[in-house]
Order: sequence, then structure tokens, then C-alpha cells
Amino acid sequence: MTALRVAVIGHGKLGSIHARLLNDSEDFELTAVADPVVANRKLASDTFNVATTTDITELMSVFDCAIVATPTFLHHQVAKTLLENGKHVFVEKPITATLDEARELVALAEARGLILQVGHVVRFDHRFEAAKQFIRSPRLIECHRASGYTFRSMDVGVTLDLMIHDIDLVLSLVDSPVTAIQAVGTPVIGPHEDVAHARLTFENGALANLSASRASYQQVRNLQAAGSFGFVNVDFLKDSITTVGVGESLRQLDMDPVTATEAEKQDITARFFTELLPRNTLTPTPCNAIAEEHKDFLMAITSQSNPRVDGETGLKVLEIAKRISDLIQNEGSADQIGIGGPHFNSSGSLAERKSIHRSGVRGL
Repeated sequence: MTALRVAVIGHGKLGSIHARLLNDSEDFELTAVADPVVANRKLASDTFNVATTTDITELMSVFDCAIVATPTFLHHQVAKTLLENGKHVFVEKPITATLDEARELVALAEARGLILQVGHVVRFDHRFEAAKQFIRSPRLIECHRASGYTFRSMDVGVTLDLMIHDIDLVLSLVDSPVTAIQAVGTPVIGPHEDVAHARLTFENGALANLSASRASYQQVRNLQAAGSFGFVNVDFLKDSITTVGVGESLRQLDMDPVTATEAEKQDITARFFTELLPRNTLTPTPCNAIAEEHKDFLMAITSQSNPRVDGETGLKVLEIAKRISDLIQNEGSADQIGIGGPHFNSSGSLAERKSIHRSGVRGL
């Protein structure tokens, strides 16, 4: 198969990672890099021996698809130009800075028959891939994501910078519309919130608690999920997953813990995490999540199928993230909404979708 010609727009920290992986791939041919910074263009030219430019329209003829890794406020402008010129687009998260911009890109890609993929990279993480096989109809999800202050993504708050990863994961796991959001947060250094906490309530009764900070003294990336399946803990800083299942011995257990004898109590204690609630530690095979995103992008283009995280999904994740950031700016008042997760392919206006969800009918 002929390698797909690809351009990278924005050769900063993340863009340079995309460029390196694409250059090393047999499926893609890196043919152009666009960046307004002279040093970034020189680095790309020296490293990959490709054409560079400040204006990607000058090189439209040399590529078929593009990775957009610019600051968020430029996502719409750059992606729109690419789509209007018939290019398939992979845009880093969040899809755009505003909902109207995201809706325009989704509509434009659909009208032109082009692939629009959003870079929610944690969906491709090998730890999440392994953990989600055990998570069925979760009732409670807790996500914690924290890091030190890096002065990156200063054009958005921590909700759209970090928490949006976990919003995407939660919406992919809970098959029910969000009915209410509560949120609090605060800026620490930047003009936007640097610390954020949110609670999502779903129509089916599930809850998700999310916390994100980019002003933390320690790094944390963790997801926990609980339900009738048991309990799963994912530490994204380690290559291990802990699962606690519901054993057949627990289902068949017939005893009253209040009146149990001392011998019965000791027996239960000894078997608690081996037979009753068997605990296991999994070590999934590591992979490069960004490279896996590239493979998904390639598959979507060559087979004209939806990528795992398409533009519509990116839009719906952004809707939730925007609600959270707006609540934080309004000092955390509760918000009653009805936005479906990315598994819903609802049509019509946001107001219409709210009406559908509030009536208790899924927006399919």
C-alpha cells in the first residue's frame, strides 16, 4: 500500500512527537510541516528533510491529510481551511475553542465526506484498553489527573487541558445521558481555572467524580470504576491494573455477619480477596498511544469508516467540558442538562436534544 502523505500543523512539543512518529511509520509519508516559529520550522527541516512553511495553503498539493497540533484557539481556523481544501483532518483535543466552531467543523467534514478525528489520546492507552474490558455498566467512576505547572495550553483552563481526557473516558464508559453537573474550581496563576472538580450525574443513576489540577505538587493519573462487575483501578503512571471481581463464593455465601462466630469471621477474612472478591493485577502490553491514534486515522481514511473518536464525539465531550468551565466561572451552581455521551448519534439542535433526553428517550 502506498504511504499516505501527511502534514503536521504546529511543530511544538506535541506536534514534534506526531511528526517523529509519522516519519518513522511505514503507513505515512511526512511531506510538510507548518509553524510560525522559525526555530520550529528549522528543527523540522533539519530532522525530517521536509518542506516547511508559515502558511499551509502554500503546500496543499503535497499532502492528503494533516495533524493539527496548534494552540486550541487556532484549531477551527486551521482545520476549516484543510477541510475546505479536501484534506482529512486529525485535530488535537479539544476539537475547538467554542461549540459553534466545533459544530461547523463536524458539518463541514460530513458535507465533504472527509474524516475528522479528535486527539483524545487516552482512549488508545494500553492501560485503559485493558481495563475497559472489565468495566460493564459502571455505577461510580472517579478520575484524578494532576501535574505541576508547565505554562502550556495557557489559552484554556485545566478543564479543557487535562480534565477533558477523563470526560471523554467517562462518556465512553457510561451508556446514558448526563442529566446534571456540579463543578467548582479556581485559577492559581493563569487567567483560567488551574484546579477543577466536577460531578456528573447520569440518567441511569451513575455518578462520575472528576478532579484535575495543573498546580499540584505531585503527578497523578488515576481512574477507578465500580459496579456490579466489581472494582477496577487504573494507574496511568504505572503499567498495572487492579481488578476486584465478584466471585461465585460470595454469591453463594449464606451467613449473617452480625451473628457470625469468630471462626466464621476468620474464614471470611482469609478468603476475602481470593475467593469472595478475587483481586488480580494485570500488566497490559505497552504501546505508543499516539501511534495507535495514527493507525486509527489511517484505517478511517482508507476504509471510509468512523474513527474511534470522531468529530461528533469531540463536540459532545466539549459540550460537557464547557458546561463545567462555565459553572466554575459562575461559582459552581448546579446545572441541569441533558447531553448524551459520544455513543449517541443524535441529530437536531442542542435544545431539541435536551428535550429528548429530559423526556427519558435516548437521542438515537
